[in-house]
Amino acid sequence: MKKTKVLFILFLILCINIIPFSNVNAHSVDLDPEKLISFPWLISNGEGTISIDKSQTGYSLYYQAVEIPNANYMKMQEIQNNGKTTLDALDGELKKLDAECDNLKSSYDKAFDTWKSKTENGASDEEIATAKTAYETAKTNYQNKVSEYNKKVSEYKTKSEEINNNIKKLVPNYVESNWIKTKDRNFSIDLSQFSGDKAFAVWAKLVSSDGTISYDEATYTMSGTKPTEILVESISLDKTSLTITEGDNYTLVATINPSDATNKLVVWSSDNEAVAKVENGKVMAISEGTATITATSKDGNKKATCTVSVIEASNNNNQDNNNPETNTPDNGNSNNNGTTNNNVTDEKKDNTIATGKLPHAGLGIGLISTIILLISGSIFVYIKYRNLRDI
Repeated sequence: MKKTKVLFILFLILCINIIPFSNVNAHSVDLDPEKLISFPWLISNGEGTISIDKSQTGYSLYYQAVEIPNANYMKMQEIQNNGKTTLDALDGELKKLDAECDNLKSSYDKAFDTWKSKTENGASDEEIATAKTAYETAKTNYQNKVSEYNKKVSEYKTKSEEINNNIKKLVPNYVESNWIKTKDRNFSIDLSQFSGDKAFAVWAKLVSSDGTISYDEATYTMSGTKPTEILVESISLDKTSLTITEGDNYTLVATINPSDATNKLVVWSSDNEAVAKVENGKVMAISEGTATITATSKDGNKKATCTVSVIEASNNNNQDNNNPETNTPDNGNSNNNGTTNNNVTDEKKDNTIATGKLPHAGLGIGLISTIILLISGSIFVYIKYRNLRDI
């Protein structure tokens, strides 16, 4: 009975040392063979304290946290969950074998006591022989069951090591240049650098006073405190085309969607700065031509464009400066140079007048006037000449 209990206790110890996920061995490093390093089972706010065996004095302790890729962590969990199902089944078999061992041990003890009693109390040789046979049979049955139990313990241990090694292959190793020295044995992970849950392998490096180096590792899942980012889905401009005069400017307005996106920064660019430049959305017309202004969201690289046409200032004096896209005809109160023409009023405006040009007098009226002048002049000359001749 005692032997069985001892084996069962060893079995429980084995379960405690192997099953917990936070104590999974990592990579190919021989982890702390002297058991000098101990990690806490739980940590709070990304902080914990590493325990070092009291035999160690004058040591140096370093740590680093290595993020476990999500795909690896999910695979590790899958292996662990599947392994736990297998180990639970083996554990059930072990409990059944343990009960059978207890029953056979009781039968064995009882058969031994009977055989011993008959031997000591002067029973017949036949009775003693029968009791001895029963005792030896009970002893064999018990020993066989204990052997079966031990084999199942070995099977459990082998399966545990297999699960452990499969998980170990997925845990990232430490980076030699990333060690952080700790004097108070405390370690911490900055949870503000990420959001959601992430898994980390926290490594410890113990340099003993004699120069011996020991490594250990524990895996923890932590929840980041960084606010959840809202990504930019699209960007748009208040204008997709724009006509503007040389020397003028117009400020484009970019709209980020959704409006509560975390990063609303916009980068502006022009594909032809000889025609139009842009700075923080302000478009500056440089020279006649066409340029495409592009607004790009810093988050997500979303783009929106506006085609800008720059026209010469001399050909667009009548353009409404308040709306660069709208060309308004001259109202008839100004000449081509922008000065007031007092000779033409709105009430007497001649419909034959073209913007920026002199009025058309009319070809027929001009010709008749010329003829009349010629005739009048001829008559005047004729009369003057005749009067002179008569004298």
